[in-house]
Amino acid sequence: MTEIKRLGFLGAGSMARAHAAAALALGAEIVAVCTAREDSPNWDEFRKIAPQARHMTDGEELVADEAVGAVVACLPWNLMPQWAARLMKTPKPVLMEKPICFDAGEARVQANAAAASLGNKLVGYNRRFYETVARLRGRVKQGGLKGVRVVISESVESQVERHGRDIIPHLISFCSAHTLDLLLHILGPLRSVALAPFPEKGGEATFVSFNGVLATAEGVAVTLSLNADDPVNTGVRCLFNDGTAWELSPLETLTVYNGLDVQPPTPQRNIRNYTPRIEARYEADASLKPGCHAQMTAFLSGEYGPGATVEDAMAVLELIASLDAAAKSWRWDGGDNETLER
Repeated sequence: MTEIKRLGFLGAGSMARAHAAAALALGAEIVAVCTAREDSPNWDEFRKIAPQARHMTDGEELVADEAVGAVVACLPWNLMPQWAARLMKTPKPVLMEKPICFDAGEARVQANAAAASLGNKLVGYNRRFYETVARLRGRVKQGGLKGVRVVISESVESQVERHGRDIIPHLISFCSAHTLDLLLHILGPLRSVALAPFPEKGGEATFVSFNGVLATAEGVAVTLSLNADDPVNTGVRCLFNDGTAWELSPLETLTVYNGLDVQPPTPQRNIRNYTPRIEARYEADASLKPGCHAQMTAFLSGEYGPGATVEDAMAVLELIASLDAAAKSWRWDGGDNETLER
């Protein structure tokens, strides 16, 4: 494949600047940047990184520009789905930030319409490129997985402060999607077994939390706790039949636990304490925004490796749709036992 040297950026926000820093560190040239306004504060910040780049306010003009060899699309959450269909169809390579869509069915229609040009499209699930994730994925492939625990916490108000209240119904597709993509990347296809929703009210919009069980294709249980404002780090903990537990928490840190240290009771504190024994710990490279340097290396080379394809991004949307469908299929039976039944 031909190595990419000249990039055009759709959007100039913080994520675009992270990608730009990685691209420049790898020797690529940023020839053009598009923002919605001439006086964009984001453009003011971006040109500190790439002062030679031309500034545009017409995205179509940037995509069509012959000097632009490939496009990096980092548009706001509510604009990216509108552009995704157009970007899928261009023959140029595109690294596009999620969300590419909010509806799995619509995403499938768009992808089918652009099927001939999807081979050089990469979706920005940069956490796939963490060395910590590669280690955990490799361990899962060795076998012996017996259970997975997943915790995802979303701060609704902090996202509202950054993106407005319209983001609330789309928080799972916009924020939780990174962790859900990692689950599919590490574990393979998942199906919903039993999920109960809990609606969190937020003005006229609603954020729905999910708590329940998924399963891998091999039948391994994956307990999912996806809640608003859960005071805990997002994490993925995999338990293996050799007695070890491999945990991404936060996702940039992988800790391998093996056994317990037991501290007996004392006269002053008549409680036995159990402390997990740490066998190893690994950290994602944070010299640039974690994952971005490796992801940009893959994009510029055309060898995408573990990167997320459009099909991978649609799998995330389809998983989210299945969570919603499974949760809606449950109801309280109204009896004294207060059990959930289908």
